[in-house]
Amino acid sequence: MARLGNPTSSINANMTPMIDVTFLLIVFFVVVSQIVDRDVVPMDLPSPNHASSGMPESLEHVTVNLVPLDGGEIAGIVVSGHAIAADAMDELAAIVNTRLQGGATDIHIRADRATKYSHVHNVIEAIREIGMTPRLQLVVSGDER
Repeated sequence: MARLGNPTSSINANMTPMIDVTFLLIVFFVVVSQIVDRDVVPMDLPSPNHASSGMPESLEHVTVNLVPLDGGEIAGIVVSGHAIAADAMDELAAIVNTRLQGGATDIHIRADRATKYSHVHNVIEAIREIGMTPRLQLVVSGDER
């Protein structure tokens, strides 16, 4: 015989574990996004007209940022989280040398499109005088990862 009336038990889903996992994922992605962008200084990078290369494959690299000023000059250099003066090439070489000995294989140089090439050349020469032969890459704007 069929029962009449409301059922005495019902099925309830406990949403607490799903909410906990969601908040943990949000925290994880916020932390990871801050770690990835710590070596980046905001600037207007040049765009290649006919690029023949793609994104670098190596994850171990040193990023050298030439912080731009008006008129093509630079305010300073930021490398591996260290801000140094624009003319402190010995200090730049020491930081890059330490990172290369620590396992980095590439050096990425970032400069604004209006920055004079003489500043980029000075950085390249300072790195060249270290004596190692790292792969040097000039970073331009394009498809970001």
